Amino acid sequence: MQCDDFREIADSYLSDELLIETNHDVIRHLESCSKCRRDMAARRQLRHQLRTQFNHASDLEVPHQFAKRLTLQLKDQALGRPRVVIPRMAYVGIAASLLLAATIGFIGFQRWRADQRNLIAWSNLTNSAIGDHRECALEHRLGPTIIDLNEAGRVYDRAFSNLASELTSEGSLPVGAQLIDAHSCEFQGRRFAHLVIKFHDQVASILVARTNGPNRRAPIAQAGDLVTPLKSDSYRLAYFQTSGHAVFVASGLDETDNINLARSVAPALVKHLQRAEQTLEARGLRAISRGK
Repeated sequence: MQCDDFREIADSYLSDELLIETNHDVIRHLESCSKCRRDMAARRQLRHQLRTQFNHASDLEVPHQFAKRLTLQLKDQALGRPRVVIPRMAYVGIAASLLLAATIGFIGFQRWRADQRNLIAWSNLTNSAIGDHRECALEHRLGPTIIDLNEAGRVYDRAFSNLASELTSEGSLPVGAQLIDAHSCEFQGRRFAHLVIKFHDQVASILVARTNGPNRRAPIAQAGDLVTPLKSDSYRLAYFQTSGHAVFVASGLDETDNINLARSVAPALVKHLQRAEQTLEARGLRAISRGK
């Protein structure tokens, strides 16, 4: 197994989705490749951090009063306490309550499943951004997938058009930072707008990708808010989002410089992305109106 083969199936390996024989191939490769071992450790850490944030989400906690009532009811049943005679009509209310509880439980389960899918999608997107920075900006291995940003704007995502000129015309880069390349590239099936920045003698990547809407499980609150909770052995990562796009800033800078770079470019990029999203939404509404 080669390193490229490992990277393509690393997430499937962590999710226990591979055949036993393939798992053995991965293990053998990890035993002989320190670089992939570091990459695997970073992926495990990322998943652990995301899972921790998911498990501690306040909107998924069981209400205290409900848990208390349920505990008392189960305790009464376990102790075999006498049943209270209930009028026949009261059974209608009990049945309705049980139906309501079952409905709430089903809705909660469906929401949990959606959150799990969202968590996996977010993890995959983050890993793809890190991989794109490494494979394209640092190792220059994505050449066959590279196209002009404006061409990518016509073919893939309108928001990619004029992205670089918008950034430079706004004067958003911090002092000492220089845009050295701007293109669109693809890593593991994910198409990015890729702005390559030279800052403090380090290469940094600003990576923009389309999403299916704001990610509630992403470790931020609102578009433009920035955090750096996700790290690999070699990179720093900052992130912000709009209603339809995710933006990653990945680099080997120290944490302060990486977050300052992200904060500097965020206002211009958010404005540009939101403008493109609003234009696309307006076109969609006009198309629906004509269809009527």
